[in-house]
Amino acid sequence: MARALPQINTKFKGAVQKTEQEKKIAELQAEVEQLRAVSAPELEAEIEKLRSQIQQSSGEVEVDVNLIDPNPNQPRQTITGASIQNKARLLKKHGQITSVILVPYKDNRYMLLDGQLRWEAARFLGWETIRAVIVPQPQDLEQSSLLTFLGFEDLNPLDKVEAIIKEIVKTTDFEESEISTTLATVIKRIERDSKVKELAKLIDVSSEEQQQGLSELKVEGAEQDMFLILLELGLNPVSFRTNLMPMLSLPQDLKKAIRSNGLKGAHALALSTLTATSLKVLEDTALKERAWATDKVLKKNLTVPETRALIKEIKAKYLKKEKTESKEIKVVIQKINVLTQGTIEGASTEQLTELKELLEQKLAAVNQALN
Repeated sequence: MARALPQINTKFKGAVQKTEQEKKIAELQAEVEQLRAVSAPELEAEIEKLRSQIQQSSGEVEVDVNLIDPNPNQPRQTITGASIQNKARLLKKHGQITSVILVPYKDNRYMLLDGQLRWEAARFLGWETIRAVIVPQPQDLEQSSLLTFLGFEDLNPLDKVEAIIKEIVKTTDFEESEISTTLATVIKRIERDSKVKELAKLIDVSSEEQQQGLSELKVEGAEQDMFLILLELGLNPVSFRTNLMPMLSLPQDLKKAIRSNGLKGAHALALSTLTATSLKVLEDTALKERAWATDKVLKKNLTVPETRALIKEIKAKYLKKEKTESKEIKVVIQKINVLTQGTIEGASTEQLTELKELLEQKLAAVNQALN
């Protein structure tokens, strides 16, 4: 990604203020000592509550895994059994290195803001608790989740684009079906004005400068709202349209391969060219060829160029090389058409015999070529 995402700092501002934490801890510890001095048994429950507050204020706390719920609107929709087992092996070998991030939920429960794979792996291992940092719930939980997940390199492009589209629909007046067309129209206008570089520069400036820059590029109103969302997420709108938007049009079998088998986006786009139309075959045949090619790409871990070479081989099986029209044949056809019945009847027997033999030889060659 081109830059850090400044919005994340403001979303969790209340969670990592070191000086304020230390002050709060000192106050809580003093309160515990006052309660201890009273030595009243009925105050033990209150002391335990304060101990819990001290743990939370210090940054990390052990949370019962059964009190945690996944975020239903998180961008990562792809968590396979294999990925959970891989993460479980790492947790078992190295322990939990990074805390999960939770927000207070309801009925004394917590919702995951970051760390679902670690949480799933901990449950797989039978852990009773997991180390967590509890932060205040952001005003916009969905956008905070999106900002968090966009920083992960392993977030697949399909999950990423679907989450971004959802954010655009929620924040602007656009319907999902309008986004692609509007984005393409505005970018084409910017390209026509040779202002693409000016658009790319807006990724690294403040929100105010982004808004001013878009106005100078004649991107106003609802169009500007859409572009501001992409820029806030650290995305170049041109790159988003070229590299991510096509993911939405992939056939279902390739979307499943991305989510379940880890197929890369660039490979999926290449494989998507194996269609019934391009191969000039029935849909079932095209699907079988695409499934076979996808399986080979995954098993052999093919690069994108290698994948394209494989696709070229498959297409060569179905598509015969188109032959250009022969000028010589065209001339011969014209001359034969000139031969009238009178011309033929007026020729000698020797000429007609020679013509017949020649035509029969050429007719045999034509049949062979056609077959």
